[in-house]
Amino acid sequence: MGSPGYHPDASLYHRVDLLQLMINSQNSKDVDTRKALSDPEMVAQGIIFIFGGYEPTAEALSFLFYELATHPDIQQKLQEEIDAALPSKAPPTYESLEQMEYLDMVLNESLRLFPLTARLERVCKKDVEVHGVLIPKGTVVMVPLFTIHRDPEHWPEPEEFRPERCT
Repeated sequence: MGSPGYHPDASLYHRVDLLQLMINSQNSKDVDTRKALSDPEMVAQGIIFIFGGYEPTAEALSFLFYELATHPDIQQKLQEEIDAALPSKAPPTYESLEQMEYLDMVLNESLRLFPLTARLERVCKKDVEVHGVLIPKGTVVMVPLFTIHRDPEHWPEPEEFRPERCT
């Protein structure tokens, strides 16, 4: 019978996701006016979606859950905030999530300890001077996130998981 949402008549299939949009671009009548993605380009885009969306989210949640499991006091305080913001297990709304300040602190502290990327790199688009240092156009500038996030000059006891510091 097929999967839910599938209909044998493809013209009735109106799924809207990035993969379907890429397939639609190949089948569009106005392909001559623009470049459609080739099959290898579609595969490459699919891999980017997986690694760019799924993997960092799973990694961030894994580190967050580890910290909560090893800090039951923080887990309890977070649970109390969630219960207060979502009485009777109400579904979360944007407004209710905005009110959960401790949740924000817990997430930020987890991402401080375990950033999704160890460093950021950017290419300087024009000559610029920063604190007396000339950075020529075309220079790759790197910001070491992992190192900065664990610098005791900025974060007392940087290896400790302390959400209250991330206000």
